[in-house]
Amino acid sequence: MRKRRIRPFSLFLVFFSLGPLLSQERFRKSPPFPEPLQELNLPAVEYATLTNGLTLCVAFRENATLIGLQLVVLAGESSSPQNLPGIATFTSHMIDRGTPSLSSSEIEEKIESIGGNFSISTSYDYSVFSLSFLEEYLDEALEILSQMILQPTFLEREVDNVKRTLFYDLLRKGRDPEFLAKRQLLQLLFVGHPYRNSTFNEDSIKAISQKDVIAFFDKYYRPNNAFLVLTGNLNLTTATKKVSHYLNTWQKKDIEHLPLPSLEPNAEEKVCFIELPQAKDCTIYLGNTILPAASPDFFPFLVLNQFLGGTPNSRLFMNLRESKGYAYFAFSEFYKSCGLFLAKAKVAPKTAYVSIQEILKEIRNVTKEKISTLEVEQAKSYLIGNFPLQIEKVNDFCSKISDIQTFNLGEEHWNRYYESVMLIDSEKVFEVAQRYPLLTPIIVIVGDRRVIVEELVDYEKVEVYDRKGILQYTLTKGAEK
Repeated sequence: MRKRRIRPFSLFLVFFSLGPLLSQERFRKSPPFPEPLQELNLPAVEYATLTNGLTLCVAFRENATLIGLQLVVLAGESSSPQNLPGIATFTSHMIDRGTPSLSSSEIEEKIESIGGNFSISTSYDYSVFSLSFLEEYLDEALEILSQMILQPTFLEREVDNVKRTLFYDLLRKGRDPEFLAKRQLLQLLFVGHPYRNSTFNEDSIKAISQKDVIAFFDKYYRPNNAFLVLTGNLNLTTATKKVSHYLNTWQKKDIEHLPLPSLEPNAEEKVCFIELPQAKDCTIYLGNTILPAASPDFFPFLVLNQFLGGTPNSRLFMNLRESKGYAYFAFSEFYKSCGLFLAKAKVAPKTAYVSIQEILKEIRNVTKEKISTLEVEQAKSYLIGNFPLQIEKVNDFCSKISDIQTFNLGEEHWNRYYESVMLIDSEKVFEVAQRYPLLTPIIVIVGDRRVIVEELVDYEKVEVYDRKGILQYTLTKGAEK
């Protein structure tokens, strides 16, 4: 058989054509070096306190066409009585439901007329009323806010409307596997703690009455239990004068805030299952409580979370989706307000067990060996580059100031954010990973039991809950229900 000769010119063409492919491969394996940091230039936050105890936080933003306003009342779900979980959320949603001179629809029309956008949210620690509007309508905005806060009517029909809205919203969410998994995880992590009130279901909403709403509002909606954030083209002097004019009749009242107990982390791995018939996928949430927002370990843990599961380029996503092909997504999250760390994934049902093991393996890896300097620098680069985007919108900017004020986070969470992130190195991340109980999480699995049952048999014990979070029975290894 005649041998085929490869001419030198042909070899040249082969290597010439492979050159770009090899460089592309090197490029994919070696992410670009972070670009030089831009100057942050965050405006100073100035403070004043009115005679009735209301604190003002004002940040001047030159050339801003919108003013951002956030009234923060320190009455979140941790303030809800144990027998009335959900009352804080319910009360906050009653605030724009009418005054003696304005109906709920008229309030909405007035907000639209000033180019405004109004939203309400309630978290563990506070309720927030956010309003953004065109700069020239500051007086009109404060007038609307003052009427809602000083003269709410809490009409029975509006109580019924809010009850109906929240009830059906929770009923709808009760078919969402991610919502179910996260709520169940929080219920178990917050056992015996006021934060558990935030995991209420639709039955809790049905139990709330008009009398309950009025009592909660009267107790907590006081100027000395709130602060007001204003950002935009205005200064502290102007803001103080305007706010005082509209809210000076808001009467203060002594409020006893019992200190919240510390959250005890889960001490040993625990597995729970929620059956969702006909679910095509398996949803996994696992996590534990770790550190408060003001902890000195906050920034090292922020970096740790980022490279572990913060983006599609992080370890969890690259392992479970890109490498193994188990998952549709896999991420980790860090909630600074309550010091909660969790990982979540949506996977094919037949890969539920191995997916959980891979998540735990990745977490275990960061506690056993230092991560590379390259990964740390990539994570820091992302956090620094993403920070301006977190405060780009008016309401997000206000929220950042609100968090700093609520949790007493200090200057490092504002003017020194870049510096605080840049000071983190591989050694600090490794120390933090070893310090906290990352390897004894509560694991919640949501799926169709008929499909996923084989994925549960390897666990010694699995607690089975219904969609409202009520324990039904326990599966033990080697036994059938």
